[in-house]
Amino acid sequence: MLAGLGWIGLITYSYFFYNPGPQAPGALRREDQINEFVLKFKQGVFLDKNAALHFDAERPALGFRAPDFELPDMHGQSVRLSALRGKPVLLNFWASWCPPCRKEMPDLQEFFTQYGEKIHVIGINWNDQLATVQEFLHQYGVAYTNLLDTNGKIFVLYELTGLPTSFFIDEDGIIRGKWLGSMSVADMITAFQKTTRAFDSHESHP
Repeated sequence: MLAGLGWIGLITYSYFFYNPGPQAPGALRREDQINEFVLKFKQGVFLDKNAALHFDAERPALGFRAPDFELPDMHGQSVRLSALRGKPVLLNFWASWCPPCRKEMPDLQEFFTQYGEKIHVIGINWNDQLATVQEFLHQYGVAYTNLLDTNGKIFVLYELTGLPTSFFIDEDGIIRGKWLGSMSVADMITAFQKTTRAFDSHESHP
């Protein structure tokens, strides 16, 4: 177990110092790169709105249902991903010791402040203690829902190779996008515009 966690930690650490450019999106799944309906943008890959979908299978890959899970929030209340269907979900994996995670946290909060009525913003903390997470969220003024993955099961379930990593999930629970690294508010808006109809009647703020 310790060896496995150490291996994951080593991969995560190496990712922090790898900043892929627009032509090198990082360690993306092979099927995410070769599908003709995949759209690339900066450090993300996104599935076109007209692409074929796999409603009957759960995989952490574009076009498949997001693997379901249930985790506790900061108050000990259980939150199940599948219960959030009906609105898109921005699922963000992070840790308090991760510099890119700290960089994007204010943007995630700003996105939630502006668009939280249209889109669920869910943070999943990896391997921090509750008190550490609570202090971190208070320091950054984070108000959106955050869940605790203290044993790393969801990190493994989603086959992550680094932090932060974000998944863009549509109203039906289908993964429409994946982003490796930190994002800006503009990146988040563009991602949902590419993959869902949440902003079809929305004019973005200047």
